[in-house]
Amino acid sequence: MEFAVHALDTTDSTQSEVQRRAAAGAPEGTVVTARHQRAGRGRRGHDWWDATGQSLLASVLLRPGGPVTTAPQLSLVGGLAVADALAAAAAVPARIRWPNDLLVDGRKICGILAEASSDSGGRLHHVILGIGVNLAQTAFPPTLADRATSLRLVTGRAPEVHLVLAAVLEQLARHYESWRAGGFAVVRAAWLERSTLPGQIVRLPDGSDGIGVDVGDDGMLRARAADGRLVQIVSGGTLEEGVAHAARD
Repeated sequence: MEFAVHALDTTDSTQSEVQRRAAAGAPEGTVVTARHQRAGRGRRGHDWWDATGQSLLASVLLRPGGPVTTAPQLSLVGGLAVADALAAAAAVPARIRWPNDLLVDGRKICGILAEASSDSGGRLHHVILGIGVNLAQTAFPPTLADRATSLRLVTGRAPEVHLVLAAVLEQLARHYESWRAGGFAVVRAAWLERSTLPGQIVRLPDGSDGIGVDVGDDGMLRARAADGRLVQIVSGGTLEEGVAHAARD
């Protein structure tokens, strides 16, 4: 898979910018990065905070085809790719917290937002995979200070953004091609090895808390409800013409 990277200084959102390019026919592998987003967004409509030049902010256009039900799996593939990239580029052993956060020592270092669009026949038109990695921050706003971290705080230095991006794209290409060839089942073991499951507290569809047990070959979470029921959960998100996405809050 080949990537074409378009580096911007400032934009409203790399997700929105790639969406505009996708609508205009941009090819798979189109990547938009920015030093700052004026309106970055995360899961469930939350804002995505960044300090100018201190994060990797990137969105990648994918055109996998196939049924819309497979779209949420790509947020999991993205999390696996970033986990492997951080290990390769900075020797940082990040853990994946369902569905799409990456943690180091229990604090969030990366979030992923996968937004998908379908055609009228219910097949994927495209998926936009947004990736935000904290690189150089030494402090965070009070609302984030006790639950966020950065590569600088973890390692004592901030790697160059282009090196982290290169590592992320290399790992994304590898895992995406595996996924396209064999579905989530092919990457499931690697994802579980890097995840905080089993035992993670997760939000169930009815709003209550459950305990994560496993992720199946279909990419769905199996969680145990308080009454003992085993519940299946798709990574949550928004729809555009009927497609699921996962998130980056």
